[in-house]
Amino acid sequence: MKTSWRRVAILIAAGGWGAADLTAGLLDGLGLDSPVSREETKFTCTPLPPSTPPAQHSGSEGVPPLPLPAVPLRRTEKKNPPRPPVLIAKISTQRESDWATNPADAENLLKWMAKNLNVNFSSINLPQNQVPSDPRQVPVLYRTGHEGFSFPPEVRQNLRAYLLGGGTLVFEACCGRRAFAESALKEMQQLVPERPPYRLTPDHPLFHSFFDVKKISYRPWALKAGAENGDSAVIGIDIGCRTAVFCFRWDVSCGWDELADSERHHCLGYDVETAKQLGSNLMAYITAERSAALPLSKALDFVDVTKNKSGKFIIAQATYTGMWKTRDAGLSMLLNSFYEQTKTPVRFAREEVALDSPRLFEVPFVYMTGHEEFELTAAERSNLRQFLQRGGVLLAEACCGREAFDRSFRQEMAKVLNGQKLERLPETHPLYAFPNQVKSVQPRPALARKLNADGRLAPVLYGATMEGNLNVIYSPQGLCCGWELAQCPYCAGVASQDALALGVNILSYAVLQ
Repeated sequence: MKTSWRRVAILIAAGGWGAADLTAGLLDGLGLDSPVSREETKFTCTPLPPSTPPAQHSGSEGVPPLPLPAVPLRRTEKKNPPRPPVLIAKISTQRESDWATNPADAENLLKWMAKNLNVNFSSINLPQNQVPSDPRQVPVLYRTGHEGFSFPPEVRQNLRAYLLGGGTLVFEACCGRRAFAESALKEMQQLVPERPPYRLTPDHPLFHSFFDVKKISYRPWALKAGAENGDSAVIGIDIGCRTAVFCFRWDVSCGWDELADSERHHCLGYDVETAKQLGSNLMAYITAERSAALPLSKALDFVDVTKNKSGKFIIAQATYTGMWKTRDAGLSMLLNSFYEQTKTPVRFAREEVALDSPRLFEVPFVYMTGHEEFELTAAERSNLRQFLQRGGVLLAEACCGREAFDRSFRQEMAKVLNGQKLERLPETHPLYAFPNQVKSVQPRPALARKLNADGRLAPVLYGATMEGNLNVIYSPQGLCCGWELAQCPYCAGVASQDALALGVNILSYAVLQ
């Protein structure tokens, strides 16, 4: 049984994703209370010893002793190859029986990747009191184990700075231990309380960054415990468009070690092939995102000289029952381009308005985005319908071109518009003509691969009209990453220059229609 996203989303919207609620929502259907999980402590993995790391210095040895005063001759042996760059730091504690249950798991994954993917990285063990706040030191921090745990406050502080600075943290419940999974989710909540955790959907890059993982398979004992083939059960937290924290409810490390089940070892995890593919995809995703990940504190943003709202064009971002926030500075950068091209006074300060709030009718223009599937409440649908009927304009986009949001948005708009479907705007629509002539757009590499396209493409916008006005404007291709000038390697969207041109045209059309 897959978890109900609506149940989790309601907790998020209510500001109530406390530890108990978090476990109740995100771990639903993942075997926490199954008889197999309750007996998991009787069966444990038998770890393989780690291999000897390569020597880091040149070796030498003396010849047999010679009578003095002769000087011994020495020969220099051939140097071992240098150690590959460190990709993974495995967080260690004083209890090796916990974090070192599979001491060579990260190393074995990287060896398999070197052999099959022709990429060479290494791993280290890092005491948790040495966890860096600067992600440039190591791209991936990895915490695995069997038992429940909690980070000390000073470690948590460093981890938060590390994540906001562009680092990635991976949790893995070794052997599928529920105590560890529950603790990991609590830590995720405390590390990034402003960002809700969620279950990754099949269109997430984790499942496509190198291997196209369409078939997720589990070991027999995991299936008995409640896992379902095809359901990844990976939980993440996004910072911007990047998933910065991953939590694997089911075991992957035994797969990296190629450990088989036995009478003593009942692993609640993915089968070996799935584990290795997910591990490889995880590293591919992290390394690709690493250069694109910027600290939130350094994201370019604009501020108002005065707080006066009178006579200024205002965009309010819609908050709704779902994960409504992705990029932080995209809107203000779009507004800056709009002002520079049209000289229309704008307000840069972020305005956020709930779709079910009376405040929705105080703004003429609302922006809505997201990555994941969502379901609006009846109150949100009713309020949004009235907003549009009164002449309000809704601009929406599937951030990064994510299919989950696209499906949900089309379904919800059909309900809001009483069955009216979104229609693609013809290429001759006046929106594409002012102030920029947008006859074609440059796709980002991810969109070009998705569409198997070579070169520029026709712009793609959908809309819905009411009484002759274009009240809903929707892009199924990502725009806000382009507005923010972000690299975002997995964004199936439009390149920055064209995304800004489209955005400025949309705002201009909304003002003038």
